[in-house]
Amino acid sequence: MTANRRLVSRATAAALCALAVVLASIVLIPAQRAFAAGTTYYVSASGNDSNTGTSSSTPWRSLSKVNAKTFQPGDTIRFESGDSWTGQLWPKGSGAEGSPIAIDSYGTGAKPKIAGQGTVGDAVRLNNQQYWEIRNLDVSNAVPTGTTDGSKLGDFRGIGVHGDNGQTLHHFVIDSVDVHDVTGEVKWVGGSTADNKPGITFQQGWDRSKDTGGIAFLTGVQDITAPGAPTVLDGITVENSTIKNTSFSGIVTKQYAGDAPGAVFTGWGKRATATDSRFTPYTNVTFRGNYITQANTPFGCNGIYLTGVKGALVEGNVIDRVGVSGVETNMADSVTVQHNEIMGTHLSSGGADQNALDPDIGTTNQLFQYNYLHDNGDGILLCACNSNVQFGSVVLRYNVITGSTRWNLHLSQTGGTVANIYNNTFANTSSTNMVTGGVSGRATLTNNLFVSGQSAPTFVQKSTITYKNNGYSDNLTTVPTSDANAVVGAPQFVNASVTGPYGDENGPRLGTAANFALQSGSVFVDAGATVTGNGGLDNAGSPVPIGNGPEIGAFERGAPNIAFTDTFDGLATGALANGTNGWRVISTNNDVSVVETPSATDKSVRLTRTIEGGGTDGTNLARLFSTPMQGVVTIDTQVMRNDTQAGWFGLPYVYNASGAPAVSVAFARGQIHAYQGTTDSVIGTYTNGKWYRVTLTVDTVNQRFDLDIDGHRVLNDAAFRTSMPGVAKVAWYSNGGERGAVHMDDVRISRGTGFGQ
Repeated sequence: MTANRRLVSRATAAALCALAVVLASIVLIPAQRAFAAGTTYYVSASGNDSNTGTSSSTPWRSLSKVNAKTFQPGDTIRFESGDSWTGQLWPKGSGAEGSPIAIDSYGTGAKPKIAGQGTVGDAVRLNNQQYWEIRNLDVSNAVPTGTTDGSKLGDFRGIGVHGDNGQTLHHFVIDSVDVHDVTGEVKWVGGSTADNKPGITFQQGWDRSKDTGGIAFLTGVQDITAPGAPTVLDGITVENSTIKNTSFSGIVTKQYAGDAPGAVFTGWGKRATATDSRFTPYTNVTFRGNYITQANTPFGCNGIYLTGVKGALVEGNVIDRVGVSGVETNMADSVTVQHNEIMGTHLSSGGADQNALDPDIGTTNQLFQYNYLHDNGDGILLCACNSNVQFGSVVLRYNVITGSTRWNLHLSQTGGTVANIYNNTFANTSSTNMVTGGVSGRATLTNNLFVSGQSAPTFVQKSTITYKNNGYSDNLTTVPTSDANAVVGAPQFVNASVTGPYGDENGPRLGTAANFALQSGSVFVDAGATVTGNGGLDNAGSPVPIGNGPEIGAFERGAPNIAFTDTFDGLATGALANGTNGWRVISTNNDVSVVETPSATDKSVRLTRTIEGGGTDGTNLARLFSTPMQGVVTIDTQVMRNDTQAGWFGLPYVYNASGAPAVSVAFARGQIHAYQGTTDSVIGTYTNGKWYRVTLTVDTVNQRFDLDIDGHRVLNDAAFRTSMPGVAKVAWYSNGGERGAVHMDDVRISRGTGFGQ
């Protein structure tokens, strides 16, 4: 389940496909954590270190002043927008649960810049600290002069979070930062030292490799000969950020293992078996809604390198023209990689791979689903290829892989590994390979659709590979003979020649992948075999199956579409009549009106409730669907309370066909509420007079929902209040004895995944 990651400009609401901006964006404070009030410190290039620093009129000036301070839980450090600093930002101290320490900006203009200039390992650093949140910085760490052959590359990162104190360190949020131009060296685990070049070295082992780049989470020990206890990072989030032209990686996590010369091996970051008791991974890791590119560095490798973790989610990212691998997991357990768009992967810096996705060595319970992988060197690589690591498990489902130039699906697994690969669409014109590799693990391929412009692409056939009920374009002469239930024919895609739009800094364009959905009449419609535990949704969020059986490929027939959108800007100011633009309006004894807020060209609807009226529906603006919408439904609205009475307003409530609320979000008495199952939870606070973007992503198949406020996930995979097989009504309302007023604007209800809409 997903949601759009970025706020959108409120400059023009005329375009129905664009959402308006939040007039004032603030980060929610989860009320259950009861954040303590701390001190806010200000830093400006025009400040003075002899100032108190506690107001914008008396700011500090230097990084050294900030770095010398031990901050307390609840404190905030704000850098003035438009200003820049050279060197390292390393403030001291730790927050506490419910009271993190925050770094942010203030004022108007460009994000404040922290430029390491290759003089420090980390331009922004934390070490043995916890409960920190970093937002709205521009961070770089590039050696400003030198040759272009790699000799100026070094042990550099943009933002580095480190630990070696043998403790569990909690809560690291990096949000809405721009990290770029980090000249990190490239160090490979294996390979041949004969291939060493300036800035690129091989045979470095686990601990000394792949630890430079944009944003890195790294743990170690103080004495490699007496390592003591492991340090674990818990609760890592990187979201809504851009990471550009950073080598080696965009984002990396690495747990210490102890394999350097002279070190005592710990096994905390590497495991020999799936149940290795020494394995001590990071926990609760989320990388969401980021844009990562290495288009302008010759030393860019992994976009996301996720190792030494258990329990991770990688979703809604755009990974654009990186080397080696878009998302690679290694020595990791329980990782979901979904709704990402990855394009333009290529060979780089002596690496052998160029894949979009790679569940690599020592990975268990990997779920790679709903991704759009196009125009890469390789599509998906299963590289559990270390003969000393004889385990691994992965599910690949409902991915769209198009335009691969070398491999589409490459199986390079050792014995003991298990891959379940179903309902993916592979389509390309130039590659002579479709399923390749020297697999000795077990791989089962079911309901995948293989379409090629080449008549004889390679399909490797071994006793360890099971082909079952896959689809093949009718020009192929190399259909695996072991696939006794093969379906062959013309695919009849919606538009196989599509050339965009593709994702960028504003998020993925997953809807473009829907051009590879099947048209009615395709031989692959209803031709799939039943797969138990398939998640119930296709690539576009439609229920599986729609017809008499599942489709072959990543989509049920047809493509997702916008169900409803309204900006209210074209409506006359004044009372909103029932039936206008398909709205059901109830305003008995009260008022529902179109108003010129925030402006005459950017109108909204105001619901005002001063007395009783309207019965159960109350003062109500609703959209009804005679045929309830099934699958994934995304409901997106801008809302604002601007009253002093602060009664309970549902913003919005989502109902089943029987009229029972299944998903409920409300703004009341300064708090934002949401039901998780039958429990009303306070999930944040709101400020009167400020706009908030509320995004609900509702999955009627699995009966779960996500809630995002201003692009920040505040509820993930929460349960419905009551069963809702389909969305029959969405309402913004208040009833009973509740009083007050609310504005709503830019409503968008869509079927299909929320990312990229």
